[in-house]
Amino acid sequence: MRNTVGMPRSPRLSVFRRAAIAPLLGALLALTGCQAITDDGVAPDRARLLGDLAAQLQRASQRPYHAEYLLAGGVRGEISQQTKPAREVYAYPGGRLLVDPNGQTSCVTAVRPARCQIRALPAPGPAALTGYSEVTRHGLVTAPIVADLLQAAQLQSQADVEAHDVTLAGQQATCLEVSGLTDAEAGGFTVCVTAAGVLASFAGVVGGVVIDQALTRVSTSPPAEVFALPEGARVVDHRPKSPAP
Repeated sequence: MRNTVGMPRSPRLSVFRRAAIAPLLGALLALTGCQAITDDGVAPDRARLLGDLAAQLQRASQRPYHAEYLLAGGVRGEISQQTKPAREVYAYPGGRLLVDPNGQTSCVTAVRPARCQIRALPAPGPAALTGYSEVTRHGLVTAPIVADLLQAAQLQSQADVEAHDVTLAGQQATCLEVSGLTDAEAGGFTVCVTAAGVLASFAGVVGGVVIDQALTRVSTSPPAEVFALPEGARVVDHRPKSPAP
């Protein structure tokens, strides 16, 4: 039996994350349509399960949080988000991705000094996932990538979907186990999302990378220092230059 614990809405959304997820969420909801639960208490069908989890995942864009994860190989990763100002950072061993309304900053921290590159935010569409896909290649999966996989599952009628609930890091979470996908970044995966919309766990092979990600700690107060560039980093700005007045 799935739990649908609500949460208060924040007046401001993470505009860049919303831009990446919203088209995917809209497609999921359109495909799901208005489907009723049967009178005998049968669980919603797979379309509803996928649509519900995608909507639940979107909730985290409405409030600040700091999540710590144990990744494959015993290494650590972090996802942090602020709403005022709106920005997100995804940290993994050897690098990080910072996303804010001004662009995406990708840093390699495995070298000294660190090297960072700033690029403009991509337009909505497949290119919007480029920065997040790079994070996935380092073993940390993000909400936009999960939303894309949920949409792929929605579009493939042969996909199997099973739901269950778990508790991770003291947080109740809804999980979907998806299998039987073709022509997708993952042939199958298991994903869990907390009632607040924070990614709780993910297991699967995405783009040839083994992902085994589990939430170990979550708070509503992300440390300010995680949003700063590495000290002494060499920064190259690839954003188009504004014409001189």
